[in-house]
Amino acid sequence: MTTTLDPPVQENDRIERLFKICLWVFIGSIGFSLAGTLLLKVFPSLMGVFGPYYVQLVKTPTWTYMSLMPVLSILMYIRSLGPALMAFFVLWGVFVGGMAELMGTTTGLPFGAYEYTSWLGPKLLDHVPYFIPASWFAMAIVCLDLAGRIVEKRWERVVVGSLFMVLWDVSLDPAMSFAFPFWTYPDGGFFFNMPAQNWLGWFIVSLVILGGYEILAGGLPKPSRWAPHVFFWNAFFPLMISLLYGLYVAVLAGAIALAIPYLLLWGKSSRHTLPT
Repeated sequence: MTTTLDPPVQENDRIERLFKICLWVFIGSIGFSLAGTLLLKVFPSLMGVFGPYYVQLVKTPTWTYMSLMPVLSILMYIRSLGPALMAFFVLWGVFVGGMAELMGTTTGLPFGAYEYTSWLGPKLLDHVPYFIPASWFAMAIVCLDLAGRIVEKRWERVVVGSLFMVLWDVSLDPAMSFAFPFWTYPDGGFFFNMPAQNWLGWFIVSLVILGGYEILAGGLPKPSRWAPHVFFWNAFFPLMISLLYGLYVAVLAGAIALAIPYLLLWGKSSRHTLPT
């Protein structure tokens, strides 16, 4: 006797399989980048062999990683949000993040003076790589998911989720602007050339994006079981790059920042499982 799955069940299974494939490629791009960096650190003489291809060997896994960030987020939430709301989440995050980045790279507000190099490829209006606005959406929705597991009120989810966005950037900025020249801060700053204003800008932009998700779209109807994993890998990658390049202050700060969301999640789950 054979059984036939309902069309919605079949569709869910297809999305889940596609998500897992993308996740493994995503993790593989991280592993490739870290393994290559480690290899050149242990055997610097190999730079004579790989030197002519070095920039491309850095760009390829990074571009793969950044391309898959929004794909993973869409696959994680499309089933609970539906196509229309999912489109709003994508467009709102991309629009707000893109406009903030364009304003930032041309005026210095709200992040401080900075500019992108050519390492992230073609740029919107010759200022912001196309990968960047999509990454705002990709991580903002994940941070909102994690925040919703810790706090209940709408404004609390927006604030906590925005703080999680800033925590992600703690190790991201040293890895992407100091270890590798994906972007630069011409005026320097207190944290691996990054000005303190950058984190304030991250928080403000995140508030706008997450506020839109909560107020205009009604928030996330249900969390994704994959959100803690995706957040971890996104924070783990730059943390390990900072470690391989000897940026130990960034590693310490990034490790503390990475631990905070998971300690909060653990504390919340522990309170829920205590006997009454």
